[in-house]
Amino acid sequence: QMVAFVHPDGMDCIGLLTTLNYTVHIKSVPFAIADIRGAYRNWANRTGCCGEKEWLKLYAYTLTQYPVVVHLDLDCLVLKPLDDLFDAMLLSTTTATATAARNRIPAMWSTNSTELPDRIDAFFTRDYGMIQMPGRRQPHQIGVQGGFLVVRPNQQVFDEYLDIILEGNYTEA
Repeated sequence: QMVAFVHPDGMDCIGLLTTLNYTVHIKSVPFAIADIRGAYRNWANRTGCCGEKEWLKLYAYTLTQYPVVVHLDLDCLVLKPLDDLFDAMLLSTTTATATAARNRIPAMWSTNSTELPDRIDAFFTRDYGMIQMPGRRQPHQIGVQGGFLVVRPNQQVFDEYLDIILEGNYTEA
C-alpha cells in the first residue's frame, strides 16, 4: 500500500498520485509555527527544501493500521531490498531469520546483532551531505536523513515529536 501525505498547497498532484495507486491524505503541517515556544520558531519555516512542510513526514507515525511504515521523500532512491529491516523490527529476536537479518544490517558503532535492542522502533540513515564542518564533527553529531525513515507507527511517538517541536529548544550548529 502506498500512501501520500499531501499539503493543501499540493492539491494539483492528487490526480497523478491516485493514478499511481497512492492513497492520498490531505494534511496540513501538524503544528502552527506561532505555537512554538522557543528559538526554533525562527527556524521552523526554513527547514529543508520545503520549510515547515517537511514535518508532514511525521504523519507516518499515525499510520497505526500498518506494522511498519517506510517514509521516502520523492528524491530518495532505494537500491537494496529492505527485508532485513522489516525482519529485524517484526520478528522475535530468538528466530534464526531475525538474527541473520540483524547481522546483515550495517549499524553505526555496532559489530554484531547483540548490540541492537530487542525491540526496534525505527531505522534511519545519517545525512552526510549536510555536514558543514567536514572533519570537525563526530559521527554522532551528523543529522538524520529525513527523506528515508522506517518506523513502527505509534500515535504516542507522533505526539511526543510534536511536543519536542513545540518546545522549540533549538541551538544552531
